[in-house]
Amino acid sequence: MGTAKTILIAEPGGILASGLHSFLTIIDLDMIQVRTLKETLLTLQGQRVNALVLDAALLGEDYGFISIIKGIEEDLPIIICAETNTPELESKIRQQRIFFYHIKAFGIQDLEMAISNAVSKTAH
Repeated sequence: MGTAKTILIAEPGGILASGLHSFLTIIDLDMIQVRTLKETLLTLQGQRVNALVLDAALLGEDYGFISIIKGIEEDLPIIICAETNTPELESKIRQQRIFFYHIKAFGIQDLEMAISNAVSKTAH
């Protein structure tokens, strides 16, 4: 009897969730999709989630939001997906103790690998 694992995907447009659907089905991972930071917080407060994929577009300039998430679920692996990269952006986000920083232009394969590693990391 296995324990179902769940990933929360927080993004405004649903593109990541669509692109990951087949992969998540293959590795038997349940997906919850939300489109706002408020929905992200409400979901984390109400459900057990094994990993979070968070689109940097939702953060805007508020990287401290990641600290709020860590306050709710300290050991939650957080994968940040950014459209573009700058050294300043990456530095600010990595200071928040995230699990992985993904640049969308690099393709979905390294994101899939990060998700697999993140859910393997969570033993509950």
